[in-house]
Amino acid sequence: MLIDRLWMGGSVLLLAALMIRLVSRDRLREMWAVLLTMQGLKWLLGALKAQFHLAAFPKRLFPFATQQDFATDFAVCPSLAVVYAVIVNGRSPRDRLLITVAFAIAFAVWSLAMTRWTNLQVHHRWSFGIDFLCVLILLPLSTRIGSWIVSETREREGAVRLHGSQSAH
Repeated sequence: MLIDRLWMGGSVLLLAALMIRLVSRDRLREMWAVLLTMQGLKWLLGALKAQFHLAAFPKRLFPFATQQDFATDFAVCPSLAVVYAVIVNGRSPRDRLLITVAFAIAFAVWSLAMTRWTNLQVHHRWSFGIDFLCVLILLPLSTRIGSWIVSETREREGAVRLHGSQSAH
């Protein structure tokens, strides 16, 4: 039980420290969009894993509220997506691909270690290869959706400001 709490607490604290260190104030809105997008995507994936009994989560933070792993789906992966989004910003497509693969491997290794050393997750019909592929797809997807949300919002805010200033004359 102690190792489970240390594992999740340490993972969340490490990623929180990285986010605080890496995210600049001018990109805060975009990073919130990335975080919330990844939370939504991981919630859906986690719900499917739990409902189809692909994995079990014997130790859950909110056992009566959800069947899935709250800490991984709502804290670890979204935080990882924010760190990823900061690091890949402005990189070449080749560098983005290499960074994406590195992050997917890191998450798969983290997930493997979690299932081996803790009682937080048991894979029934799930594998680390699937974890790797999911993160390989979800990281760029959440980053792209987050950037799109922010760019659409900025365009609308600019149009409202422009329209508002014209109607004032």
